[in-house]
Amino acid sequence: MQQPKMIVLGLIAQGWNYGLEMKQFIEHSNMRMWAQIGSSTIYKSLRDLEAESSVTARPETAKRGPGKTVFDITEKGQQRFDDLVGEALSSQESVYSDRIAGMVLSFFLPRASARKKISACVENLEKGLLIIQAEKKKRTSEVALITLDYYRDIYRAELRALRRAHKAIAPRQRNNQKQ
Repeated sequence: MQQPKMIVLGLIAQGWNYGLEMKQFIEHSNMRMWAQIGSSTIYKSLRDLEAESSVTARPETAKRGPGKTVFDITEKGQQRFDDLVGEALSSQESVYSDRIAGMVLSFFLPRASARKKISACVENLEKGLLIIQAEKKKRTSEVALITLDYYRDIYRAELRALRRAHKAIAPRQRNNQKQ
């Protein structure tokens, strides 16, 4: 998967030249909602990109405390970033979700168990929507707002599907009337 390298190259290209700055941006923009990237992934990507000559690293002395390493994107790195973004945008992969797989396969569980599990999932997604709404009030970054709106729409679509599955798995109505 090339996604972490694409993210790190993009952040450097936009002026986030320190690993800590990248980590903070990822947290503030809610990027971890859609990307599996954290501190260790950032620093591993930086080492790999430096080994590939896509970025350069230079030490910067600090007036107090430990110095920092400053990363700059190279011409080769800019081309690599361009290629990675093009690959990502032309991907034919769908959105994969463990929740959707669980919903589909819940039809193979006993009804009571399936309904209980789907109800818990619906409850968690509803909580997630509340968190997204709260986060939107705190964010001003256009990329953060776009990402939050994307996940709001995904959660809403998942909720519709899960509620429909919950209804479909409902206990069968028995006709107790005598004829």
